[in-house]
Amino acid sequence: MALTCLCVCAGLAWLGANALARNQSPYMPGKLSTPHSFLTTGCDACHGGNMGVAKHVTDRACLSCHDAPSHNPRQLGAPLCGDCHREHQGLLRLDGHYDQECLKCHSNLKTKTGAPTVDAQINSFSDHPQFAAVSAGNDPVGIKFNHAKHVGELSQKCGDCHPPADRSAQMEKSVQQRRVSMRALMQVPQYAGTCMPCHPLNFDDKIPDAAPHASPAEVDRFVRESLTKYIASHPGDLAKDGTPANRPAWVKFRAETDEKQLWSVTCQRCHTLGPAAASGLPVVPPAKMTARWLPKASFDHAAHQELTCASCHPDAAKSLSSSDLLLPGIAVCRNCHNSGKAWGGNACATCHRYHDWSKEKGIEGKFGIKDLTLLHTGGTMTGQSCSHMQPVSA
Repeated sequence: MALTCLCVCAGLAWLGANALARNQSPYMPGKLSTPHSFLTTGCDACHGGNMGVAKHVTDRACLSCHDAPSHNPRQLGAPLCGDCHREHQGLLRLDGHYDQECLKCHSNLKTKTGAPTVDAQINSFSDHPQFAAVSAGNDPVGIKFNHAKHVGELSQKCGDCHPPADRSAQMEKSVQQRRVSMRALMQVPQYAGTCMPCHPLNFDDKIPDAAPHASPAEVDRFVRESLTKYIASHPGDLAKDGTPANRPAWVKFRAETDEKQLWSVTCQRCHTLGPAAASGLPVVPPAKMTARWLPKASFDHAAHQELTCASCHPDAAKSLSSSDLLLPGIAVCRNCHNSGKAWGGNACATCHRYHDWSKEKGIEGKFGIKDLTLLHTGGTMTGQSCSHMQPVSA
């Protein structure tokens, strides 16, 4: 009995000594994550301190420092921040990787209004439905392109036409710009940088400059202006080889000849031209290049750069039509993203993000350097949560 009392007293004395020294480590269930490590001695900043340290951190405390856009306006309920972002586990990051939180809704999905717009019953990646883009069956690009000719016959590399995208130009905010690498998406091929080196739009042996890759009206204007300038400085070409003897007629004759070649041959290599408009110029349907095939997922090519392109896009080298959908299906992903030997991670958060970052508002800073250094050293912030701390000057 005496030994028990002695142990209890010793324990209380030890806790009291730590309390006087503002050492809160005896009460911590585990190490904080790296982003929150400066709060190691400032438990009350998140847990509160006026009425004792709360076991659970409130969303209000988290949202005082972090933005957390909602997931979907039609969801029936939302988890607490701490359900997915679990502290005191010594993690480098706090990104949620807990499938059970996702499956609480997605294993039997219901919404506030209307029917779900995604599969309503998903329990794991093994029963995840096929990607919607793959199910669509074809690429609506709207231009002619032969991968087999370029990759096989001409020995071009994939990166010649598909370099990494310029993130700021190609990725909308909902891709979580700060949360993926610069190589997340591949660049949408553009005529100027991708096609023009091999396929210039030259139209007349007397004009060194190629026509612009623009609307038929702009091309027509360029052709006629170029021919007008040429014949003004080369009047000796009038009436040569059966051409008219006056300048306006010469330009008209030459332009009609050049544009016939452009519309019926040069442009037709890639475009299917529509019937002529009232102006007499053909109509060119716009190309529909897809910048992002999986809008509801986050895919990063940089994380897969050790693989050859053909590993995931095996049909590209033999594709004869641009309408062929060369996107890998979910079966390709499951080769690595499974629970077997080639495990590449198959948690929901591997590809999906909970927060809709297109609705991100950002957080206005509230604290100065002294605030946070005082927290780290167990200073004068005791008894205040982040949401009630008064900022001081830096």
